Amino acid sequence: MVFIPALYLLFRFKFDTKSSKGIKRPCFILVNHQTLIDQFAAGMGFRFGINYIASETIFRHGLGSWLMKVIVRPIPFSKGNSDMIAVRNILEVVKDGGCVAMFPSGNRSFFGDECTIVPGIGKLAKKLNVPLVLMQLRGGFNTLARWKAKPNMGKMTAVVTRVVSPEELAVKTNAEVDEIIRQEIGFNEFEYNRKMQIPYRGRHKTEYLESVLFYCPECDSMTGLYSGGNEFYCRDCNARVRMNDTGFFERVNNADNIPETILEWSVKQLDFVKKYDFSGFTDKPLFGDDNVTLSKAERAVKEESLGTGRIELYSDKMVVCGHEFFFADTITAVHGVRKMTIYNKEGVYAVFAPYRINLVKYMICGYHLRNKILNIKEEYYGY
Repeated sequence: MVFIPALYLLFRFKFDTKSSKGIKRPCFILVNHQTLIDQFAAGMGFRFGINYIASETIFRHGLGSWLMKVIVRPIPFSKGNSDMIAVRNILEVVKDGGCVAMFPSGNRSFFGDECTIVPGIGKLAKKLNVPLVLMQLRGGFNTLARWKAKPNMGKMTAVVTRVVSPEELAVKTNAEVDEIIRQEIGFNEFEYNRKMQIPYRGRHKTEYLESVLFYCPECDSMTGLYSGGNEFYCRDCNARVRMNDTGFFERVNNADNIPETILEWSVKQLDFVKKYDFSGFTDKPLFGDDNVTLSKAERAVKEESLGTGRIELYSDKMVVCGHEFFFADTITAVHGVRKMTIYNKEGVYAVFAPYRINLVKYMICGYHLRNKILNIKEEYYGY
């Protein structure tokens, strides 16, 4: 409860406690994912302890990891991989009468909508045989998006949208439960604020936005975008927009093809990647960045640095600090925006980048090229 006044003062956060009244343990809570404080905000409306499912990377950061373990009692889960150990831990907690909460996308929103829901979450919900509590966190993306260094002052809320009983879950198929989850926790920040018109004030609304958006719709550059204050622009063609208090773009210069929202821009960006011809970049990189650090990690332990150098993207691989990672046997996941985890047959690696370097670009292009190389029809790009 000590976090309630802190969250209100810092982010004007409020939990609609009427929506959570009467909910008891054991239960399974699923929530959309917007900000770094979601695991604290989601628990504010309940009068019992909650075990959270968390990416195993949070266990590698000394004192910060220790505090996270003490406060939210996380169950580690490997992003990008099936993790049966985590599933067994969830079953044990619920069997003992506890409560488990999970962000089923496993990913904070990059662009203002909910990321892809983890496959099989409906099957897990049915297997637990406890009430399924579905929640929405609202306003977090405009307050503290994952690419931002400084928050805006606005309004964040949390509300339980539906509680599904074990009896109702039992008569539905896994696919039907998956659809209920998508409908109830799915949240689009821009649809919401187009209606609500909540002001989110700050002097750094676009700062580091180039760490998630990399494509300029005006000139097709993948390396020219840059942020400053509340403006976002392309250094190659001077297209320029300004973000207003409600989170929408206003055109300033040469911006006829730039959409109104980050989410719409991300759709244009992905469409461009899908259509781009990468075939000429087997011996030379399409793009690259300096001053990244590569580490090798084991599950939930501290990472060992392998050096600092350059990251480059080719049509069949990434090269990081001299180490080659071929897309055919590589899966990636971006944590925040400054760290990317690489999973392959040789182990788990972590790439750490300074602000303004866009690791999301490497993830999206990498998944696209992997899908083409392996002839995978499912369109998944890491979010």
